[in-house]
Amino acid sequence: MSDTKRLPRSLRFGGTPLYHHRPTGAHPQPDGVRRVNERCVELETYANFTQSGAARHIGLGVVVAIAGVILMLAILNEENSNLENYLSIIMAAPALPAVTTLIYFASGAHRTRGAYVRINRRTQKLYYVFPRDKRLHVIDWAHIEALAGYIPIFSGTINTSRHPLYLFGVDLAMTPPTEICVACGNLGVAVGDRSAKALWAYLQAFMTHGPEGLPEPAPLPPRLSRKQKALQPYRDWLAGLRRTLAKPYGMLKAPITIPLWLGWLLINAIPDSVEAFVQYNVPYAQFPKDIDELCGFEEAQ
Repeated sequence: MSDTKRLPRSLRFGGTPLYHHRPTGAHPQPDGVRRVNERCVELETYANFTQSGAARHIGLGVVVAIAGVILMLAILNEENSNLENYLSIIMAAPALPAVTTLIYFASGAHRTRGAYVRINRRTQKLYYVFPRDKRLHVIDWAHIEALAGYIPIFSGTINTSRHPLYLFGVDLAMTPPTEICVACGNLGVAVGDRSAKALWAYLQAFMTHGPEGLPEPAPLPPRLSRKQKALQPYRDWLAGLRRTLAKPYGMLKAPITIPLWLGWLLINAIPDSVEAFVQYNVPYAQFPKDIDELCGFEEAQ
């Protein structure tokens, strides 16, 4: 349609086109599938990852600040070891956590944790509500353009990329009709675009035959208290360390593996714990009740 408002073509740069009713070269896998029933499949979105990252950075900022204070205090020589310098270091410590907290609120992560996308095989429609937006977008499945996306990441030391599954479609109910893009599924840091291809193969099979014969997604975790949620990353970290040490020659390798696991505690478990605590009551974008009923997901999200 000539009057359709299109997204920038640059959004497709570096991506791999995927097609309806054509093999992707990957077996169907529920990477990024949150839950599924006979009628509908619900997917995680890329926004969920980016929104949680803003909260994780608060915890990472605290870790870096504490490490910086310890390092600065350790390298002070006798000439500079005075109360004024100690107070200067301690007063400067909250700067990084304050910046990451400001970014967290500025990003809007305190208002929404992200959103899900639903694809209904009976109606042959895709349903989506953007975070912080109550408008329901409805896209015809047959007219969806799929792409294994490409998001380059430049960190200064490690350059990598993410490859979520992009689903493009036109919302004909908007004025003018507007093209939207939903990024969903696995982020593909370690596996390139194979995960996006496997998810697209899964969606193709589901829309044609239903969930029968497809790998089941991981069960949804039970609802925990805020305290339990915040402590879970430490439990997972400790369980992983114990499994590593229990392997053959695990104790012999302990002088190497334990420092590595302590580093993992600082850069992963602590930020995850902070994210779980801070985001505990932050909601996801909600679907209208009639869409919940249409898709068979009437229970509270």
